[in-house]
Amino acid sequence: ITDDESPVTPPPVDADGKAITDDEAPVTPPPVDADGKAIGDDAPAEGEAPARAPAPPDGRLTEPPDLDDGFASLSTTYTAVLNDDGGVESWSSDRESLYSDAQVQAMADAALAGGRETGRVGTQYYRLWTLDGVRRLTVLDARLEHLAARSVLRTTALVASLACALLSFAAWLLIGRMVKPVQDAFERQKQFVWDASHEFKTPLAVISANAEVLSREIGPNEYLGYIQSEVKRTDSLVQNLLTLARAEEVPQAGSLSELDFSALTQQTAQTFQEPMALRGITLDAEIEPDLRLRGSRDQLSTLLSILFDNAVKYAAEGSTVTLRLTRADKMLRLRMENDCESLPDCPPERLFDRFYRADSARTQKSGGFGIGLSAAQVITLRHRGRLEAEYPADRRIAFTVFLPALQ
Repeated sequence: ITDDESPVTPPPVDADGKAITDDEAPVTPPPVDADGKAIGDDAPAEGEAPARAPAPPDGRLTEPPDLDDGFASLSTTYTAVLNDDGGVESWSSDRESLYSDAQVQAMADAALAGGRETGRVGTQYYRLWTLDGVRRLTVLDARLEHLAARSVLRTTALVASLACALLSFAAWLLIGRMVKPVQDAFERQKQFVWDASHEFKTPLAVISANAEVLSREIGPNEYLGYIQSEVKRTDSLVQNLLTLARAEEVPQAGSLSELDFSALTQQTAQTFQEPMALRGITLDAEIEPDLRLRGSRDQLSTLLSILFDNAVKYAAEGSTVTLRLTRADKMLRLRMENDCESLPDCPPERLFDRFYRADSARTQKSGGFGIGLSAAQVITLRHRGRLEAEYPADRRIAFTVFLPALQ
């Protein structure tokens, strides 16, 4: 038998004897489940549950694992069917791999324990409902929305903080530039007062000395008396200007010290005993001992001297000046009260205005220039206190100083 004569295998035929071609060959159908759906290679076998997240070791309700980027903008939901005892018979979710049976059961227990139809546990919002007599639980996991909200809040807070910092810095620069000319003008004015006061002292001293010599040589003279009187007033004005300039200086940290304000007040009162006696004025003082504060001894001594000097000048002759130094909560309270011939024709707060004199004739006679009380108020403010004036009764005036006390 040659190659050409080798037998040929006949093609397969069907039941009717017809040849079956390759295109007509029977195809084996894929396996299907009980519902007739095809079972893929990756699908679980019949009776096997889909792959789900492993249960937590202690069975508590925990947050699902992080979602991948493909689901970063989606919330997940799941619905559970509950039995009469609150157990989960079955549940389904659009992302079953994120949850476990234990997590779903823990969520069901938490929802039933709340006793409400709707509520929230952590970032999971639930609703209990009934369909066809079957109790169901639907849960919306909004963890991503909460995370996004917290991220937006953090970003907003950061941006707001940076904006506030930038605005504060810009405002600081702007205010500094606006205030600097005013501050420079104030400093120049204060320096001018200081320099002018010192320049006046030398010629006044020369005039006073020459007037004294002339007085000894020619004896009493009306015009010479005028010169001496005006020299004395001008010298007093210079001293007041120097006092005001010193009062406006901010106390340096090194000049501040703890001091006994009671002792300082008692010492100042003793120095004014003689001027008071010359006018028949009696001092009624009650000073609580060992009242201490932190401040500049020189400036506080000037403050007390101004108040005593004001009382000596304007108190009625033969009257009594009342002085009380006590502690009121966290403040030291110094009150000086005296009778006067007549009250100033102005509100009490106007007495602290610089160069203000309610009664020009009276203040000129007593040697006042309307500077002392202004300096006293400045000193009080420098020590974080306050100075008040009042008219407690007819022809009676009082000044009260409040200063922070040491604990």
